[in-house]
Amino acid sequence: MSNNLEGFVIDEANRQLETPEDAIDNVKLENFYNSALSSIRQMNCEVAKCADQREKLHAEYGSESFASWRREHSSVVLTQQEQMLVEDQEEASQGLLARSASTESR
Repeated sequence: MSNNLEGFVIDEANRQLETPEDAIDNVKLENFYNSALSSIRQMNCEVAKCADQREKLHAEYGSESFASWRREHSSVVLTQQEQMLVEDQEEASQGLLARSASTESR
């Protein structure tokens, strides 16, 4: 799974190779980039696992239960303005998910 962060690391590694005046020890540089790429890929896997778990929980308990829990929690820990921002973001996310699901089913 490639993303912007992974692309940035790869581009930066290539830039370092092209500009010797900025170059540092190649072994250290290679180790650093390999470690960064490994961490990025590991985080991408963790994010995907969390998304899968969330989908399973939504399927089991229903989106309305999650919305209710989110609103209850928000009312305790967020200001009114922050609550509105969270709800707006959630509505936008649900719209994107619905469009994505309808595109995948075609």
